[in-house]
Amino acid sequence: MPESRWRQSWDGFVNRVPPERRASLPASVGAVAVLASLAVWGTLSGFAKDAPRDEPVAQVAQGTLPLPPPGATPTPAPAIPDPEAVKARAAALAAKANIDITDAWARATPGNANSAAVYLHIVSAKDPDKLLSADAAMAEKVEVQDDAQQNAKASVTAATEIPAGATVNFMPGGRHLTLTGLKSPLKEGDSFLLTLKFDKAGTQNTAVKILGASATGPAPSASARRGDTTSAVSPPP
Repeated sequence: MPESRWRQSWDGFVNRVPPERRASLPASVGAVAVLASLAVWGTLSGFAKDAPRDEPVAQVAQGTLPLPPPGATPTPAPAIPDPEAVKARAAALAAKANIDITDAWARATPGNANSAAVYLHIVSAKDPDKLLSADAAMAEKVEVQDDAQQNAKASVTAATEIPAGATVNFMPGGRHLTLTGLKSPLKEGDSFLLTLKFDKAGTQNTAVKILGASATGPAPSASARRGDTTSAVSPPP
């Protein structure tokens, strides 16, 4: 409001006040303006103090997974293994660990030889099993024979029983594996891979060491290796 208006209002107010009380009135329009300002400010301050305040709301960030791109195939949930399949696999692993093949060896052969004998030990740690067949890449056929039998043809057997917790010896003068249809001579110092198939233990491999033509066997193993023993196989010629 302009000062002239303030002064007119003030003069009108003063004229209505009795003379004996005019001495207590402010002396100027400026004083009235200050008083009015303080009154307004006090009112606003009280209002602001009494007004309810909005409490801050805690914002909690929630983690979300990234969405796949449009057109992408959803990742399938992992399959729950079949309990029966798990048990069957555990049983197969136990049966395979039950059989150990040690000290496999053969004698070197002359260049025109068509067959050779392989000797070894099959050890059952706990459960019985059965040797079903054998195979070697360097021969056309592998058979189980027994020199103790009088009739050579009758000595060929289709399967060999492996008693529980026992060792079955394949050795000169008795039961052995015969390689028939050799594809190359057996050279001393070399080795080749022999695969044995068992009823419970499945397929197991072992390295056959080729000793001299007059050898009677390798030195006994200080400690038998469990499972396949293929690290000593010589590379093919």
